[in-house]
Amino acid sequence: MSTMISEVYTAFKSAGVTEQEARQAAEALSAENLATRNIIAEDKRDLIASITALRQEIAGQIDRVWQAISGIRQELSDVRQDNSSTRQDLSSEIASVRKDLSGEIASVRQEVAVVKRELGEFRQEITTEVAGIRLEMTREIAGVRLEIAGVRQEMTRESGEIKRGMGIMQWMLGLVLLVLVLPILRDIAAQISTG
Repeated sequence: MSTMISEVYTAFKSAGVTEQEARQAAEALSAENLATRNIIAEDKRDLIASITALRQEIAGQIDRVWQAISGIRQELSDVRQDNSSTRQDLSSEIASVRKDLSGEIASVRQEVAVVKRELGEFRQEITTEVAGIRLEMTREIAGVRLEIAGVRQEMTRESGEIKRGMGIMQWMLGLVLLVLVLPILRDIAAQISTG
């Protein structure tokens, strides 16, 4: 028997309960205590599984964002390569145009200026989009951290409630023992005083 069972068993035996009934009562209290511990352990495992799943989900989201950023980087690299190729083409064409039609050089320069402006606007759009993605991920990570803190707080609260429940059960057990033992002590005191 454990210490708890032994104390309860002894108290019931002292109260005049049969040995079998005292043993059953002590074992029932021990089984209740063990069941409560198992529930707490199961809740803890569930919480750990939830946190693990949440971490995996966050990792997946971060991976998707990085893939999107990699795609944007590749597009930017392609645009730069296209821009380089376009510049080479323009240089050749400008040389040819200068030879053939010096009057159209001004028109070609204007077209080049438009292409540069559009490229600058495109770069600005990419910069803005990347900044937006970073801000969104920062917010999502902050939200996940808040959720984890909420889960921790809830587990702390539930643990406190379980501890209070255990304290109440121990107090009630003491009261039951007192109610059972008090009449016996009165009888003993009466027998001592009479004789």
